[in-house]
Amino acid sequence: MAHLSRIPLAPLRDGTRKLLRSPQAMHAAVLGAVAYHPDAGRTLWRLDSDHRHRPYLYTVTQVPPDWTALVEQAGWLVDDPNAKPAVADYGQLLAQLQPGQTYGFRLTASPVQNSSTPQNPTKAQAERIAAGGKTRSFRMSHRTATHQLAWFTDRVKGFGFELKEVPASTPPPPSILPLTSPAHEPEPTLDVRITARDRRQFTKTDTTSNTGNRTITISTATYEGTLTVTDPIALARTLLTGIGPAKAYGCGLLTLAAAQ
Repeated sequence: MAHLSRIPLAPLRDGTRKLLRSPQAMHAAVLGAVAYHPDAGRTLWRLDSDHRHRPYLYTVTQVPPDWTALVEQAGWLVDDPNAKPAVADYGQLLAQLQPGQTYGFRLTASPVQNSSTPQNPTKAQAERIAAGGKTRSFRMSHRTATHQLAWFTDRVKGFGFELKEVPASTPPPPSILPLTSPAHEPEPTLDVRITARDRRQFTKTDTTSNTGNRTITISTATYEGTLTVTDPIALARTLLTGIGPAKAYGCGLLTLAAAQ
């Protein structure tokens, strides 16, 4: 049975600073909360640090988590309910999903594309190309806000929801993506915007080669907006399994909230 957790983090603690700097360290801390279970299944997490004084860690686990160790490392050491992890039975929310319901949403994802001819190949990519022969395509990050927004809007139909349309008479926020060119007759726009963009880079031990360590670079975008449920089963699957790549490093977790 899946569980949704929200863990407040104390930003001035040394342990918190380490987790905020390193997606690898945060991933290990999250997995540690379900390590007691022999088959914990897929675990998703997202760090919401847009308010630097009150960062929150959100997770979806397939088994009940134990956040004791993480709180000792990076949590608030005060006896206040607002400072303690909140864990909810996710199945109750998933069971309530119905077509036509409207929710606000947040998602941090890693928008990517596959290309066999990267314009600015990395050293490792250049070596693979120079080696010749049949080479699988390279996974390349979308780096502009326009491409990152299009990456998301092009995929929503398979996720069990559609993005809410804003009437053309309502002036849209600057970051909302138009459905048509401004030269055409005004049409509804989609209620989705990118509220944060980041480029995360860290070193990972490479056990598959003799090089020792390799550098991992992930471009991320945080999306917010309003969605309408079209397929409750598909949406439940999306909430449990995530969207896009780099899920081990804090990407892919979609969360819902009451629509504004």
